[in-house]
Amino acid sequence: MNRVVTSKEELIKAAREIVFEEGAEKLNIRYLAKKCGIATGSVYNYFPSKSELICAVVEEFWRRVFHQDVCKIQGDISFVEFFETVYLRLCSNLQDFRSIFMSQFEAMKSSEKEKGRLVEQKYMEHVKNGFLLALGQDKKIPDTVWTDTFTKEKFVAFLFTNMFSMLTDEERDCSYFKEVLNRILYVT
Repeated sequence: MNRVVTSKEELIKAAREIVFEEGAEKLNIRYLAKKCGIATGSVYNYFPSKSELICAVVEEFWRRVFHQDVCKIQGDISFVEFFETVYLRLCSNLQDFRSIFMSQFEAMKSSEKEKGRLVEQKYMEHVKNGFLLALGQDKKIPDTVWTDTFTKEKFVAFLFTNMFSMLTDEERDCSYFKEVLNRILYVT
């Protein structure tokens, strides 16, 4: 029954399949070992607890969401169109995240939740960097928009605050915010 050829990546892939096909509540170390045809101890070598396993699956979830193409602008897309693409991706994936993982996080200890927050913070920084890159690539934004006070970095911080407020309110329509961005960035 034991298979020696199991890697951490294979275990995360199998755990992800369990979560998305059977539900996050089904995921535990013993069930994952059984599904992979390996000894329970082999899983414990990579994941000392169910919480560690859940965090790894969550990190894989966000890696897939954010590393697809979030930092690449295709063609002559404006920053505002880029924002809309990222926002809509976050909307749909946050809905999946909440329905699949939130009950698992509620059961975790506070120290384990903190690890999850650090993973989240890592991917939010990735998105912020993507927005900064997108601002720099949009040639239609006049240089006169930016000042010593109104910097790209502060603008992205403003964007994030408002974007996450809208996401928290489960607002799927970002057309008003797009209009605000258009008026700020492109009106001279």
